[in-house]
Amino acid sequence: MYEELKTVQAKRWLNVKELAEYLGYSKDRIYKIKDEHMLEGIHFYNKTGKILFDRFAIDDWVKGNDTHEPRESKRDIVDRLLSSI
Repeated sequence: MYEELKTVQAKRWLNVKELAEYLGYSKDRIYKIKDEHMLEGIHFYNKTGKILFDRFAIDDWVKGNDTHEPRESKRDIVDRLLSSI
């Protein structure tokens, strides 16, 4: 397990499973965090159906150094727009 984590820490691009191990979250939690707090093109990229997370951007996000975090989650924005109709 330690060797796996060491390998993950050396990689820049992480898939969902690797990011879950890196942060200590479940894969389901990673998907929820991605949808609510992360921006495509900054924190992650979706190439041919595979989501790849930028470990450097994730590290900044975890440390609170991320200036790109959306103020509202996508779900909140959609709910607000739908309620205004």
